Amino acid sequence: MSGAAPSREEAVAFRASRLDWRAEASDAALVRAEIAERLEALESAPGAQVLKRNRVRTVLRVPLSDGRRVIVKRYRASGLAPLFKYQVRRSRARTEWDVGRALACAGIATSVPLAYAERRRANALRDAALVTREIDDALHLNAYIERHLRGDAARDALRASLHAEVARLARTLHDAGFAHGDFHGGNLLITGPPERPRLHVIDLHSVARRRRISRRARWRDLVKLLHSLRNDTTAEERLELVRSYASAGPDVLAIALDAGTLSPRLERAIARVERVRVRSRTARCLVRSTAFDISSVRGVRVHHRRVIDAAEVVALVDAHRRDVSAGAKSVLKSGRRSSLSRQRLGDRTVVVKQYRDLWWERVRNLVRPRALSAWVAGHGLRVRGFDAAEPLALALCGRGIAMSDAFLVMEDLGAARRADHVALARYGGKPAPSRRAEKRALVASAAELVRRLHVAGVYHADLKAVNLFLRGELGDDARFVLADYDRVRLDREVSRRRRIKNLAQLSASVPVCISLPDRLRFFRAYAADDPSALRAWKDWARRIIEACSKKIVVEMRPIE
Repeated sequence: MSGAAPSREEAVAFRASRLDWRAEASDAALVRAEIAERLEALESAPGAQVLKRNRVRTVLRVPLSDGRRVIVKRYRASGLAPLFKYQVRRSRARTEWDVGRALACAGIATSVPLAYAERRRANALRDAALVTREIDDALHLNAYIERHLRGDAARDALRASLHAEVARLARTLHDAGFAHGDFHGGNLLITGPPERPRLHVIDLHSVARRRRISRRARWRDLVKLLHSLRNDTTAEERLELVRSYASAGPDVLAIALDAGTLSPRLERAIARVERVRVRSRTARCLVRSTAFDISSVRGVRVHHRRVIDAAEVVALVDAHRRDVSAGAKSVLKSGRRSSLSRQRLGDRTVVVKQYRDLWWERVRNLVRPRALSAWVAGHGLRVRGFDAAEPLALALCGRGIAMSDAFLVMEDLGAARRADHVALARYGGKPAPSRRAEKRALVASAAELVRRLHVAGVYHADLKAVNLFLRGELGDDARFVLADYDRVRLDREVSRRRRIKNLAQLSASVPVCISLPDRLRFFRAYAADDPSALRAWKDWARRIIEACSKKIVVEMRPIE
């Protein structure tokens, strides 16, 4: 049903659920009876599924009585910005209706719209909805590659064929007068086997229709596409994709190629898109979004994941305060500036950290107190591909200079999995040969983590063994997890001085069972991609030793 083009009959207009609808004539009666008339109660309809929910829209999959399934998008139009924006622009629902029908008539596969609806008052958009046909058994491009074309050399030809099809689709879209505006792998659905894939373009609200698509618009679409495929393709595959696009017609994008390779300008553009992506996704934890919410409970402002109830977070804060006052066993740390306790949240344990900022810090940090910095940094690390103790909620008691306390609720990684505890338990005595190999693998894994942090512009100002934990079984599956990230700084070049400081912090904090040869192996693995550091390793070692000598001997806390 997804490939059927819309009929050329005049669309049928009707009013239902206080919205003005237009629907395909052949499906108007069914859409009216099963979607439009019960729009407000659609989420509770038998078989209906919520696929996505955020500040902008809610997306449902709804079965119809004739056995088909449709996708229903309900758009929100609240606030001043949409009020003025949609006075002069079509709603997202109307745009997808027009573009979807035009694409289908042009022979470009898409999720064909069946109906759209709007409610306006004095031309101001108040509500909108869209109904489209579901594309059966479809995967988005990245998931399709992961499921069908990953890790088998025999599939290389099929991968190349798929990339060429994607390039041809992009060229066909542009030559037909459509610039997508958000042309990434998540908005390309694929059906069929790898030998005969069929591509469908979806999420059409940002598509622009022009008589002639400019080079700049083509460039933007191509950059977004290549950026979305950066982890699923090699540099050679991306080059072939660009060549396939250029060979599909007049060479309008020669600027993307340079002496047979991808041009530095294109590589920089892809890197810039990635920087924008990670910053945008990091900032989502500060606003209401698909995954996060902001609530107020008894005067406490709570930023939390939607799967966690804000009232439960405030109960955790109360329990933490009681335990700290009573000196309970659940308290892991209690100091003037911060305290830490382990609490129960449903069927799992979590760690609650209380921050007590000094008054002058409150003045300086009106926008970003330490707890809020930790909340953002924890999500920022995970967005950038680093495993970190998952931040679950942030509770702020008061605002600005009047803020009395702040609490961060995060995943409990388990004290027994702390890196220094694991090292002492596994390698404190004379290790067996198998454990020596295991230790070397662990040292190399730690070096890789620190190198990746610095290359990505992430500086952890407290990078000590007590803030590194291990997840998974020791061996090939073990990986390091970061904790205590309120002093993490993101998206800044890490200078040599700060790199040396991090290496010294880590070296001074690991137990003596990590020998000098282990530390040298760590540095060689850390500097593997930096020939200048490898050549000057003696200078680096001298500076690290000098920095280590200034450190206080690490306190080895007992395992709680």
